Amino acid sequence: MTSDPRYPPAPARHGRPPAPVSVTQRRAPARPKPNFFAAIALVCGLAAVAVAFAASYNYLAWPLAGIGLILAIVGLVQAGRGVMRGRGLAVIGLLVSVAAALLSGAMLLFPAAFGSAGSIELHLPPVPGDQHSVDFVVTSTGGATVRYGTLNDQRTDSALPSTDQWHGKASYNGGAPILSLTADSSNAGVSNQISCSIVVDGKTVAENSGTTIALCTANVG
Repeated sequence: MTSDPRYPPAPARHGRPPAPVSVTQRRAPARPKPNFFAAIALVCGLAAVAVAFAASYNYLAWPLAGIGLILAIVGLVQAGRGVMRGRGLAVIGLLVSVAAALLSGAMLLFPAAFGSAGSIELHLPPVPGDQHSVDFVVTSTGGATVRYGTLNDQRTDSALPSTDQWHGKASYNGGAPILSLTADSSNAGVSNQISCSIVVDGKTVAENSGTTIALCTANVG
């Protein structure tokens, strides 16, 4: 009795094997993140430009511009490393922050050129109705020449030899004037003790003393 010939079992049919994954596909770099440093830098720069024209808040322009400048540089570094995108936005934030810093500096040094001289002008003598009062005070046992006001606008007077105080009155109506008071001995051959102080709204904001000269400065807001 013959038996049927044995044939090897047919191989199981499977689908096609998946295409091999290349090394490039396995190691594809992640997409760079949004550059939030650049975005915040641009916002700070624009805010600095805006407050530079506000007489009561222009002192905030410098710190805002500084923060914007630092964040813009960080954003440029991150974009250069490929960690974040938005290099162009970082450049814009940098330029706006630098422009804001230059603008606020120019407005502080040359307020008349921007039509803002009146907002930070120190009135000598004081003007009724101004928000802030200023009292320049000097004591000089041997007499002194006194110069008082701001860095750009000063008056000159003489303090007689006395232990009594000499007073120079002024006022301003906003902004941040840089107040200055200098008292120096009118006779270098005489022993002298000079003291100076600047009082704003009843509060002493600067004081100094010396034997031949006394210098007081204050940046008030």
